[in-house]
Amino acid sequence: MTTDQLRSKFLSFFASKGHPVIPSDSLVPKDDPSLLFTGAGMNQFKDYFLGKRKDVKRAASCQKCIRTGDLDNVGKTPSHHSFFEMLGNFSFGDYFKEEAIAWAWEFLTKELGMKEKDLWVSVYKDDDEAYNIWLKKIRIPKEKITRFGAHDNFWPANAPEDGPNGPCGPCSEIYADRGEKYGCGDPKCGPGCGKCKRYVEVWNLVFTQFNRIGLNKLEPLPSKNIDTGMGLERLASVMQGVETNFETDIFKPIVDEIAQLIDDPAKKSYANSDKEGTGHRNAVADHVRAAVFCIADGVLPANTGRGYVLKTLIRRSLVHGKFLGFEEPFLYKLVDSVVRAMKGGYPEMGSRRENISVIVKSEEEKFFQIGEDLRVDLENLADSLKSGKKDTIPGDKIFYFHDTRGLAIDLIKEFAGGEGLKLDLDGYERLMEEQRKKSRGATKLSGDIFSETLTAAVVGTGVKSEFIGYDKLESDAVVKAIIKDNKPVKEVTGPSEFAVILDVSPFYGETGGQVGDMGTIEGKGFKLEVVDTKLIDKIPVQICKLTEGQVKSGDTVKAKVDKERRMAIARHHTATHLLQAALRKVLGQHVNQSGSLVAPERLRFDFTHFKGLTGEELEAAEGLVNDYIRRNAPLKVKEMGLEEAKKSGATALFGEKYDRNVRSWVTKNNVPG
Repeated sequence: MTTDQLRSKFLSFFASKGHPVIPSDSLVPKDDPSLLFTGAGMNQFKDYFLGKRKDVKRAASCQKCIRTGDLDNVGKTPSHHSFFEMLGNFSFGDYFKEEAIAWAWEFLTKELGMKEKDLWVSVYKDDDEAYNIWLKKIRIPKEKITRFGAHDNFWPANAPEDGPNGPCGPCSEIYADRGEKYGCGDPKCGPGCGKCKRYVEVWNLVFTQFNRIGLNKLEPLPSKNIDTGMGLERLASVMQGVETNFETDIFKPIVDEIAQLIDDPAKKSYANSDKEGTGHRNAVADHVRAAVFCIADGVLPANTGRGYVLKTLIRRSLVHGKFLGFEEPFLYKLVDSVVRAMKGGYPEMGSRRENISVIVKSEEEKFFQIGEDLRVDLENLADSLKSGKKDTIPGDKIFYFHDTRGLAIDLIKEFAGGEGLKLDLDGYERLMEEQRKKSRGATKLSGDIFSETLTAAVVGTGVKSEFIGYDKLESDAVVKAIIKDNKPVKEVTGPSEFAVILDVSPFYGETGGQVGDMGTIEGKGFKLEVVDTKLIDKIPVQICKLTEGQVKSGDTVKAKVDKERRMAIARHHTATHLLQAALRKVLGQHVNQSGSLVAPERLRFDFTHFKGLTGEELEAAEGLVNDYIRRNAPLKVKEMGLEEAKKSGATALFGEKYDRNVRSWVTKNNVPG
């Protein structure tokens, strides 16, 4: 069964169980400072788990993920990856353990045809409910149900003792027994054995049922959730009967292409058969795949943040490539094999192939240009140590050359041996562990999302508001809620500043870089100055000033948007689309919006590109935008499905989350819409 078939079967199965299939979110999370990259299927559903959104009760997805906490293990183990796909089904206060367990078992045994005798399960040691469902409902023999502690079968790991405070819960994992030939020979060998590859964890079912409020203090949540995760690559390796994920149909074309590119016959043999060589080859295949998807989602090499992670992936690939005989750029030649291998799940990658290759090659060339600098710096370090009569390279220096400069530990060992120097590997490992903790910490939900905020206050009112500002800039309305100091109140007397929610609102809430509307809300005996409008949980929230008088919940008012200001903002909004289209035409389709400001007096457009623009490129982009404007093409707005809009040629701005139905504007005369 191919990887594409597995992905399709999973999504179709849960669609048949009433789960809307939600497309994979971008690798770059929007409006989530707690995450560097999307690292789990649940990330895009955070607002549902927190109860901020309630329009969907259950969902299924196949999510693109990046995790960098275990980069050193990639290539050394059968299943560690920096980029992977996570299959998941989710329940937001809907079904719970019994359905989640029953459907997981049905999918594996009925849909995929896995043999029941080859499947084992684990549960949290205190979760008798899950244990009894497996034993009495699914009828798993009790000797094939293992109980583990909070370190292995709780989310977050060991949360009862270590925290953080907030939603958490026990897990139940499903293991596939690959047979005795993969075992260690120990009669007690079973799921969780750290000595062999016989038992493979294929699915983790997380039962989010508690709120941690302190050390070992867990109180039941009023709304219980299901969050499951099944690594697609690992499932494919089990279903295809291969020893490692790198031998599956989705990796093999990339791995084979690497072997074909190796010129030295001796190195070719080394890459194909030698265990260490195979590890280097697999690491390159993993890292280049991750790099391609990062770039496709708008990340470019940089010295900080996501760009630094991408740069690290590329440079680590090149270091592994040196062991395979590559002394010049070669990764860009692998982009095509990655795109072809992944086209079943991500056909849109094809249009980005050329641009991604150019970006990868540019970064490769920079690496090979500084190769000499690295060698000189290492030699200067060695001379300094020897002149000081020292014989050991300190751990912080090893860490610097490995983590900051991208030099493989094997190459540092090789250099040290040639210079007659030792390595403080213990000191290096302490620094690496600190780095790993930081990386793991970046994937946790930040604590402040559970604090009382304006967002929580708005959601807590339970009121809704209909936005009518596309068609009307003024309207009669009723005050449905007033929020002051992040708390709902019934009335406010001036002078005061507070937030107002109307039953219908012509005010556009700040979103996507576009500033919120300003204007007035006038009622009997008072006039509110609307100084800003926020969009919270799809509700326009007017931020108001009251100089004198009194406003009460239930008051009838006249809401009026500052028309001239809105029209100026609209012109800059349109110019943003025109500018992105022009930049894509001049620089390439990799150009994506990475931030913006759309205000009445100006616009700012942040975009992704791998080098500074030349004067000629700036002039060409400016000329195109002016040409689009001079055509003065008539603009027509249509509502359509998101996929239909994309097929019609509409440009989705990078990082924006769109509903299933979107507003798309259409023009004639080849002006971009």
